[in-house]
Amino acid sequence: MKHVSSCNLCGSADSVFYCSKDSLSVVRCLKCGLIYSSEVRSHSEMKDHYSEDYFKPYLQTEALHARKRFRKRIKEIKRLRFPGSLLDIGCGAGFFLKLAADEGYNVSGVELSQWACEYARKTFALNVINGELKDAGFAPDTFDVITLWHIVEHVSDPVKFLMEVNRLLKKDGLLVVEVPNIRSVAAKLAGTNWELMAPKEHFFYFDLHTMSRLLQMTGFAVSGNRSYFWTTPGMVLRAKAGPKTGLSRLCLLFFALLIEVFSFLRFQPMPAFIQGDVITVYAFKTENVSGNTDEF
Repeated sequence: MKHVSSCNLCGSADSVFYCSKDSLSVVRCLKCGLIYSSEVRSHSEMKDHYSEDYFKPYLQTEALHARKRFRKRIKEIKRLRFPGSLLDIGCGAGFFLKLAADEGYNVSGVELSQWACEYARKTFALNVINGELKDAGFAPDTFDVITLWHIVEHVSDPVKFLMEVNRLLKKDGLLVVEVPNIRSVAAKLAGTNWELMAPKEHFFYFDLHTMSRLLQMTGFAVSGNRSYFWTTPGMVLRAKAGPKTGLSRLCLLFFALLIEVFSFLRFQPMPAFIQGDVITVYAFKTENVSGNTDEF
């Protein structure tokens, strides 16, 4: 793990303690409000982390995600930019990429995990490059659409990473970024028991304001956003019940069971005034940006 001494978004070294989980401190920048882990993994550590053991459990839920999340997202993407070439960075086992190919896009993927990469190739016959983004060898201005499904919170330097994404996207190309929303009701109620509070792999915690600022400084203009619930009310109560004992634990589990009726809300797009705990941001490339992106 590498210590983080300053904010990736604004460069300020002034921060305040936000929470602690998994023996790691999470802090909030006093200047711009970005919330981030005080330590991040090296690239070699991340590659080891995203192993077969990491991805296999997700295969049981990916079909659900493909049906409930990705089918809604691909409709929005097609409305904004179609036809064209689409790159899914961190494409995992390839479920979204396969859906995009079926919808008529010319698709490519990049995936750090060798196991997930091989799964996507063998199962869906997809063009997926195993490695980091820099290893792919893509020329500048190659893609009409680039998608980042829960990727930006995992990278060690979001600014440099999005500068490299900018380089690969055509002028006026569409970028789709989806990340956990730290300002959501679920995140506030669950606290450190929030499923998406995972500082060993989620290094940065965005809200719409900090994500919009990040995109603007890396050459993008936000055109719209959606939010939805990754965590249902029942999941929040079960998470809060986890560390408790006795009657208080039983009461929380009982109420979690009662409100399971609201589980249908999971992955459903929410109205703008409701803050779901995941946000999807749509942005267009407005300018080229320059900088050292060799790390990615």
